[in-house]
Amino acid sequence: MNQKKFVILGVSAVVLLGAGVWLSMHRTNQQTNRSGGEVFADLKPALGDVDEIRLSRGDGSRTTLHRNADGWVVVERNYPADAARVRELALALAGLRIVEEKTRDPANYAKLGVEAPDKPTATSTLVEVVAGKQTWSLIVGKGVDNRAVYVRKPAEAVSLLVQPVITPDPDQKRWIDRLITDIPGANVHNVAVKPASGPSYQLTRANRGDADVTLSPVPKGRTAASSMSLNGQAEALTGFHFDDIRSAPATPATPSDVATYRTFDGQVIEFSGHREGDKAFVSIATRRDPALAAKFPEPPPPPAIAPSPSAMPVPAAPTMPAKAPDQTVEKLGLRAQGVEYEIPAYKYEALFKKQEELLEQPASPAKK
Repeated sequence: MNQKKFVILGVSAVVLLGAGVWLSMHRTNQQTNRSGGEVFADLKPALGDVDEIRLSRGDGSRTTLHRNADGWVVVERNYPADAARVRELALALAGLRIVEEKTRDPANYAKLGVEAPDKPTATSTLVEVVAGKQTWSLIVGKGVDNRAVYVRKPAEAVSLLVQPVITPDPDQKRWIDRLITDIPGANVHNVAVKPASGPSYQLTRANRGDADVTLSPVPKGRTAASSMSLNGQAEALTGFHFDDIRSAPATPATPSDVATYRTFDGQVIEFSGHREGDKAFVSIATRRDPALAAKFPEPPPPPAIAPSPSAMPVPAAPTMPAKAPDQTVEKLGLRAQGVEYEIPAYKYEALFKKQEELLEQPASPAKK
């Protein structure tokens, strides 16, 4: 090789090496610049206009969260969504920040769970946030130690490790508002139970403020169970959540257990229930009874204590606004039309106890 060719090869090597170093530095700087940046820089200002969030997987599971005049609903179930959970997801998506860039090779997407969610075997979830004519799309993959998650925009090759963790599960029942009632037991005046089999009975708290309910009738020769046992049934409307919902059958199940709860403020909630194998279902009817509410008016506030003549003048206490009436029956009445609620078995048993369960066990006869 002559000296001229040697020089040319040397110069070419230097150029190539320099180009490689520059490209490496450029990519490093580009990744560094993206680190800490927002995944969707323009989503946060548009959160107030978001009217739909879609979650879907390749196996066909799908949840559509839509906002109408009355709030968020799960479209596929035609039932109100848990607005707090929807808001939490929207805020998390708007706040996603890039930790670092990951693979651009489609062959490695499945390892991170960011493959296209168009096959039943895909583990990724497609999230679409819609505000008017604008849509933000993101493929959400596997989490990392409950502190970060892999994602990829469908139109981009690069995958990202981002924070905070989001779990956009497309299981519809995870997004419905599963609270039925949250009425304290002390607000319950009467519970009337008609089991599908066995005698009917009532539990009654005679007056507002009474600590305990009483059972009637009590069979001759028997004694009612402890107050703790009786009061537990009146507490059944506190923190009452369901597991799932379905359309009510055209022909109601028979026979059915029936329990009617009446509150001091005139709310009447009737549960009709039946079992199917190891599952328990109830349908719900509600109404408001003004006569019952009038019978048990809210107690007046305690009178103000007049200061003594020698005391320093005290500014008048601000007038407290009237207590807003509990709207459980109105809200629940609209939701419960045409649906059956699947409820936990223990909750079913709390609603529809047999009278025998509310009685002391008779003493065993003495041995001769």
